[in-house]
Amino acid sequence: MNSEKKDFKETMEINNSEDSLDYNVEDVYKKLQSIGSFTINDSKIYVTLLKIGLSNPAVISEKSKVDRARVYDSLKRLVKRGIVEEEPVKRAPRYRAFPPDVVFGAIRRKLNNQISLATALEKQLAQIETESTEQNSVWSIQGKNKINKKFYEIIRNAEDFCFIFLTLDYSISSINELEILESIILDKLRSHPTLNIKIALKIFPDKDDQKSILNRLFHANIEIYRWKPASVLPFGLILTESEFLQTFLSGTIPKPTYGFGILMEKANQDQLLGFQHLCIWVFQQLCKKLVFTKTQRKNQNGSDEED
Repeated sequence: MNSEKKDFKETMEINNSEDSLDYNVEDVYKKLQSIGSFTINDSKIYVTLLKIGLSNPAVISEKSKVDRARVYDSLKRLVKRGIVEEEPVKRAPRYRAFPPDVVFGAIRRKLNNQISLATALEKQLAQIETESTEQNSVWSIQGKNKINKKFYEIIRNAEDFCFIFLTLDYSISSINELEILESIILDKLRSHPTLNIKIALKIFPDKDDQKSILNRLFHANIEIYRWKPASVLPFGLILTESEFLQTFLSGTIPKPTYGFGILMEKANQDQLLGFQHLCIWVFQQLCKKLVFTKTQRKNQNGSDEED
């Protein structure tokens, strides 16, 4: 116990010059995110702590170029996962990164256990013979909450691609639904960074909160499309490599409501190809692809950040 406290009092003198690095730090950030244990901020903070050693949140924020409030959130996650160590004091603790061999050794062991378990389950469950000859199934869904739940589930289950046409309620009502969708999509991309996502919706230029969310999604490599002024479908749609959900207008007062949907699960390849052609035609003919440009703004520490 005493040796642990003594270790926390020690500091590391590391050359912070980026010129001395023999790796691409942006590539490291992407790889950390792709293994599913790190957000972009987690990645920046972990790499920063490896470089500067034992430090407090203010210095971590300055060196990592991550906003102070986000630093606290990331540190809490990293400590919980055993990636960063917190100084055992009651007030103003400092933090230190666990060595890469400790962190990634634990990650490898966990993944190897999951692989072994998945392999065993695959063999066991393959012995179960289905009594059904049904190749796909079509279901009706009633109610906005049930539709939203299935909509988010389809995104979480996507492996290859995800095409989304948002209904008007995502554009003209509270921004809350769009924020929830953003959170689910970004979380999905952390575990599946190569997932191809396209989103089309009605865009209102005077809605700054909508613009901010779409800007963040765009810079997460998601293709954003806006409906042309005279071309807004009266229904919503989401298509992945295995599921198709279409929602329909069920009310207009006090705002458009989409409380009825048709869901197809386990669609065959011909059906999926037909749906893909429909989606691509809508993207190309009824929508216009948006491009957000990067601008610089000052963060709380006076450093430049990209918008």
